[in-house]
Parts: sequence; C-alpha cells; structure tokens
Amino acid sequence: MTSAEIVHVLVVWTPFLADGFLWNILISLVAMAIGTVFGAALARLRLSRRKSIARASLAATELTRNIPTFVFLFYLAFLIPVEFEVFDVIYSFPAWLKASLALSVAVVGFVSDNLFVAWRYWRSDNHPAALLFIPSWTMYLLIIVMASSTASVIGVGEIVSRCNVLIAAVGGDEMMIWVYVYAIGYFFGLCFPLNWAMGHVKKRLLARVSGAPAQECGE
Repeated sequence: MTSAEIVHVLVVWTPFLADGFLWNILISLVAMAIGTVFGAALARLRLSRRKSIARASLAATELTRNIPTFVFLFYLAFLIPVEFEVFDVIYSFPAWLKASLALSVAVVGFVSDNLFVAWRYWRSDNHPAALLFIPSWTMYLLIIVMASSTASVIGVGEIVSRCNVLIAAVGGDEMMIWVYVYAIGYFFGLCFPLNWAMGHVKKRLLARVSGAPAQECGE
C-alpha cells in the first residue's frame, strides 16, 4: 500500500475515529467528576476533629489507591447488568459509564490526598500552595484520558476499538502501525498543550509559594 493510499484511508476514516475519541474524553470527564465529588468528601472527612472519622476516611482513601482499575473494570462489566427495571420502566446501563466508574476509583484516591493537603494550605492562608491542586487535577485528567482506552476491552466504541474496526475493514498488516500512530496523534494533540499549560501554571504558583517567605521576611 502506497503512502497516498494510506493517507486516503486515514482521511476517509477520520470522522469515525474522531467520534471514538470523543468517547474517550466523555469517559474521562465523567470519571473525574465522580471521583472528584467522592474524593472531596473523603478529604473533608479527613480534616474532621473526630479521630474515628478521620481514620475511617483515610482507610477508604487507601483502599481506592490500591484497587487495580483494569481488574475493577471487568468486575463492573459483569456485576452491573446491561439493563435494569425500576417501576416497570427498563433502563440501560451503558458500557462507557461502567468504564467511567472503574476509572473514577483512582481519581477518588488522588483527589482525597491532594485536596486534603490543599485545604490545609488554604486554612493556613497559603493560597498559592493550595491552588497547586488545580494544575495537578488537570494533569491527572490527562492520565485518565490515556487510561480510557482500556474501555475497549468491554466493548466501548472509543478510538482504540475503532482503530481495530478500521484495520479489520481495510485489511493488510501494513495499515496497522499507521492507524495506531494516527490514534496516538489524537491523544498527543489533546494532552501535550494542556500538560504544557498546566506545567507553566504550576511553575508560576511554585514561584509564588517560594517567594512568599521572602516577602514576609522583607516586611
């Protein structure tokens, strides 16, 4: 297959692959939303003055940090039914939502640890240090975006799954490497600019954090 033919195939299939990548983004955003809500709740409980509550929330955080996401993905895929009935109304439980739930477990542990520290900084009026949570959260989102490709193993039509459909439809092993390289380009195009921007924000915040003591001493 010539270079021109490879480019033509990729161009023709671009809408199909791009639509799959939107599923990667949706899965990641939902996972981050769920994980952030529950992680924030655990972080808040860890600040409780009651030692029993603080210890229990810390134990829950440790648990979420040590659950293998890939294994949990299969567990949810088989545990949660495809359809369920509520008051004689049948609702479907999509596979992409199962993937989001599985990925959100790791997010819970991350948010609990980092927001716990951020809130302690905020309470001590060290606001720049507390705001470091924002670039850290965004960078973790990018990690979840990359991990979202695991959703293909339970039948979600995200970009990796669609790459396999393309390869099977076109045929020829020579297309395989180019299709996957093209898919990598989607992840790189999203993750690199955001990672660079958040890295820049983090450096500025760190500069303010390190400069704060010097300003206080100068006063």
